[in-house]
Amino acid sequence: MYPKGFDQFQQTRAETLRMAHEISAGECAARPAANQWSPGEILDHLILSEKLHRNSFAEMIALDRAGKRPVIYRTLSELDTSVFGFPKELLPLLSIPLMTFNMFVPAGVREYFVRNRILPANNPRASEPAPDRPLAGLIEDLEQSIRETEALFASNPDANYRRMRICHPMLGNNDVTGLIRILDFHERRHQDQFRGVVASLKAQGPVSTTLASPSR
Repeated sequence: MYPKGFDQFQQTRAETLRMAHEISAGECAARPAANQWSPGEILDHLILSEKLHRNSFAEMIALDRAGKRPVIYRTLSELDTSVFGFPKELLPLLSIPLMTFNMFVPAGVREYFVRNRILPANNPRASEPAPDRPLAGLIEDLEQSIRETEALFASNPDANYRRMRICHPMLGNNDVTGLIRILDFHERRHQDQFRGVVASLKAQGPVSTTLASPSR
């Protein structure tokens, strides 16, 4: 029913929900430092990131059902992920060099950098989290989001996910299985960030909800 690897993402989301249930409403909105996301912002980012992927899955499925080639090309203008703080307005200049570079980079290498916070990365604008979202609402949306993704796959049990591909200068050329792995590794990366932020907040004592520009 589900694409290969989706069961692992379901387990990863279950762990995210467990972690979310263990923090307080005050900790949810607090930042340990001015340049860091709050736990709540991390959770909101994960919700938005899954939605981006789910929309891509739905688009590829619709193309395949219509008898069209189920391949999507995303530009750096549409999905403006960047690293090293590279200005997003200049990202289109990197499209061709990155596409060429990714032709020679194994998927496992890209996935390693998605999973581990080795390179500083800037999230796409479409997954920019909102500050001060209530914890209860975030937990509800995390649960609802995974249910919607499950329902999408469950309603297309005969889909050939190996045929469906999405190409992006930064993330490379991936089928649905590859995208699910990226989504899973991305969430686990932010679980590590979440744990670190919560540990910092607990070490500081009483939480503060002062807002500032966050890092990723």
